[in-house]
Amino acid sequence: MRAGTQVDPSGGVVRSAESAPPAMMIRRRAAYTLALVTFGYLLAARVMLAPICNFSALTTASFGGDARLIIWTLAWDNHALLDREPSLFDANIFYPFPEALAYSEHLYGISLFTLPLYAATRNPVLAYNVIWIASFLLMAGAAHWLAWRMTNDHLAAMVAGLLAAFCFYRMHQGHGHLHMIWSFWIPISLVATARWVDRRTWRALVTLAVLIVLQALGSWYQAVLIVVANGSLFLWLLGVTKEARSTVALRQLAVQTMAGAAIVFVAIWPFARHYQTLMPSTPGAVAANVADLAGYLVPPQNTIVGRWLMHLGAHGPRWIWGETTLFLGWIPLLLAVAGAVIAWSRGGERIRFARYFVVLAVLAVALAVGPSPFEIASGTWGWTPFGLLMHVPGVDLFRVPARFTELLTIAIAMLAAVAAAWMHARLGWRGRATTIVLTIAALVEFRVADFPGGPPAPFRIPKVYRYLTKAPRGAVVSLPDFADTEIWFEEPDYQYFSTVHWLPIANGYSRAEPAGFRPLMDRLQQFPLPDAIASLRAARIAYVVLHGKEYRDRAPQVLAAAIASHDVRLLAGADDVYLFAVQ
Repeated sequence: MRAGTQVDPSGGVVRSAESAPPAMMIRRRAAYTLALVTFGYLLAARVMLAPICNFSALTTASFGGDARLIIWTLAWDNHALLDREPSLFDANIFYPFPEALAYSEHLYGISLFTLPLYAATRNPVLAYNVIWIASFLLMAGAAHWLAWRMTNDHLAAMVAGLLAAFCFYRMHQGHGHLHMIWSFWIPISLVATARWVDRRTWRALVTLAVLIVLQALGSWYQAVLIVVANGSLFLWLLGVTKEARSTVALRQLAVQTMAGAAIVFVAIWPFARHYQTLMPSTPGAVAANVADLAGYLVPPQNTIVGRWLMHLGAHGPRWIWGETTLFLGWIPLLLAVAGAVIAWSRGGERIRFARYFVVLAVLAVALAVGPSPFEIASGTWGWTPFGLLMHVPGVDLFRVPARFTELLTIAIAMLAAVAAAWMHARLGWRGRATTIVLTIAALVEFRVADFPGGPPAPFRIPKVYRYLTKAPRGAVVSLPDFADTEIWFEEPDYQYFSTVHWLPIANGYSRAEPAGFRPLMDRLQQFPLPDAIASLRAARIAYVVLHGKEYRDRAPQVLAAAIASHDVRLLAGADDVYLFAVQ
């Protein structure tokens, strides 16, 4: 071999050092590549998100239900920090019950990213929508970086970025579960874990700990997912890396692991301690939210292929709302299987790292299928992979086993990148052309078609809520209450409305609710009858907001009775929404 020749360790490019391009040319090429990749991801986001995002109304458009719960949560986190609320967890919902935020996800790790925009605009919808879009682009970038480190091929890495960011699972969760698509820290943390095991420096350890904390503070689901992903990678690297199993290395890793766990615990405990009162999940409770083969392989109703199957009379396609609608895509699966075969049949350090994603895929499926029939029948956790995980304190709050599919989609994306890089090395421009065609076809498989109700519509806060910003401070209840009804998904609207005044409100919608909340709301629902008035006074609720159109045929009767009552006084009214003060 000629002097100065450099050989890529994965068996790829061979280049003479004497013919290496000048540094300026390398920088230009890198800048051109970055611009091209960035444009590709921006274009993909605009096309793929169009069915579930109203790009023309980012300041006002939002979905109802869980999306508005998350909008309120992020806004509360930002408000509590900017306006110095005494306690983050004493949120303004579920009045007069304390620790209201602890009945749902605090999302503090996401709110740190909405904070600058919220501070500048005080518009919680704009802050939410910008971060929502960013979550897809950040996942694309994170997955791209991870795949590029394995393949040294930007086109192959872009396959991973596109498949990881715009897979159907993220489309399915995206309309209302920002906390489930805010997961870009996971691919980045896998790179950090590999560096830490390789170098065993305190700097590498602290970097990994910070990444885990940032992801864990975004959602408790994500906390479990990132620990499972990095824990399994750590064990895998110990098994395949001889240097990491030396006595000195093991001693270093043991000490640093304990230190890292302490760092993560100290950072998370101030938030986690508030959730100790929540009831652990049971096998029967999670059984309805497990993954199955049909959910993985059958295109859903709201995809192009799914609609075609339904036109042919097929009954297999599922609707987009269910937690078990987990379509992985036929083309991504084909590429991932090819990548798995390549990873196990070739050598090289990068390829050995790629094999881990086969392990991660198997582990994710084993956890996503949830409890066994015996566990469900007995009501106790046994020795299935998910059952073992549920024996860990805190992890037993995990209610949806199918959400481990998130790790599966990352593994599929990485293995697809391995297959693409192999095609490029073997087939040259033909392999790259094939990659582009297959990637576009995979995105077509994933794209949402005929999303129910279309993109989110502008949704403005009724004017009477703004009147409360100038009224004497006091608690508010909005009626009728929708919690525990067939249209429960309208209850978070009241939380969203409270973002203009931040007064305590009796309404609330979360994973759980305080003891005594339901009886109180049942009494308040009788407004303006005497028992409801007595309950308002006993709870020290100062204001009642009546949404006339929500009472439908009863609206004139309820409104007339309230106006005639000597116990309340009409303060304002607009657009069939009326504000009363309790005398």
